[in-house]
Amino acid sequence: MINAGSMPETGLGYKTEEVKFRHSRVNGLVFLPYMTEQRIDDLAKFQTRPEDVFIVSYPKSGTTWLAQIIREIAKPAMPEGVSEEQIIGGTVPFFESVNPAHLEGYPSPRYICTHLPYAMMPRDSQHKVKYLFVARNPRDVAVSFFHWMRVLDKIDWDGSWDEYIGYFINGNVPYGSYFDHILGWWEHKEDEHLLFMKYEDMKKDLLSHVKKIAGFIGQNLSSQEAERVAEACSFSSMKADPKTNYDRYRDKIYKKGSTFSFMRKGVVGDWKNYFSDEQLAEFDKLYASRLEGTGIDFEFLS
Repeated sequence: MINAGSMPETGLGYKTEEVKFRHSRVNGLVFLPYMTEQRIDDLAKFQTRPEDVFIVSYPKSGTTWLAQIIREIAKPAMPEGVSEEQIIGGTVPFFESVNPAHLEGYPSPRYICTHLPYAMMPRDSQHKVKYLFVARNPRDVAVSFFHWMRVLDKIDWDGSWDEYIGYFINGNVPYGSYFDHILGWWEHKEDEHLLFMKYEDMKKDLLSHVKKIAGFIGQNLSSQEAERVAEACSFSSMKADPKTNYDRYRDKIYKKGSTFSFMRKGVVGDWKNYFSDEQLAEFDKLYASRLEGTGIDFEFLS
C-alpha cells in the first residue's frame, strides 16, 4: 500500500492494493491520474462568464451525445488560430483536460463538458451559468465505464469485470460513487438554470429533447431544423462520423494499438450480458438504498 507521503504530484497517479489502476485521490474521491489536488483547485477557481453552459454527467452517461446536440444546435466556434484536434472536445471542450487559460479564447457563449460533482464546479454568484445534466441507468453506466477503463492508457489497467464491479459498487472508480454524483445534481433539479435529463428518455424521444435543449439555451429551432439535429445526433449517425466521437483523439488517450470504438453500443440493457445473479442482487440492493424515496428512478431495458 502506498502511503500519503509517497504519492506522486506529477499527475502520473499511483496504484494501491485497494485500487489497482493508476489514479489520484482528492478529497476522498478517486480521479484519473492527471487530476491532482492542484488541478482540481485550479478548476474550482475558473472564471465563469454569464453566458457559460456546462454539459455535465457522470462518466459514460451520454456527455458526448449531448455535446454533439449542442454543436448541431448552437454551432459553437473554436478560439482563433486553434484547431479542433488540439483540444479534446474541440468546440465543446472537456473541462478537466483543457488548460483553463485556453478557455479564455473561446467566444461566448462557451459550451463546456465536465464530469465534476456539483460541489466541485466553479461558481460566481454574479453569473447565472446554465447546466445541462444527463443521467443514465447505473447498470449500463457500469458496463460502459468498464470497457472505457480497460483501454485508457494513463490508468494502466486491463482487469476483469469481476474486479471492476467491486470498484464501481464501492465508489472506487474515477469521479467516485455514481450515486453520490447524480444525487448531488438531482438535489438542484428545480433550479431554473439546470436542465436534468435521462439518457433512456432521450433514446425514446430524441426530437422532443432536442427542442427542450434548444429552448433552454435560448435557441429557436424550426420543426424541420429540430428534426435535422435529431437525425444528425442519432447513435448510428454519430458512430459513422469520425468527427463526432473521441476516437479522433485515439493517440492521446487509448493504449497503443487499441481498436476500441468510443461509440461502442449506445443501447439500453447491455448490462444483462455482464452481471451475474449475485452481482445484480448486490447492485440492486445498493440502488434501492441510495435512490429509494429520492424521486429518481431508471428504466433498465429498452
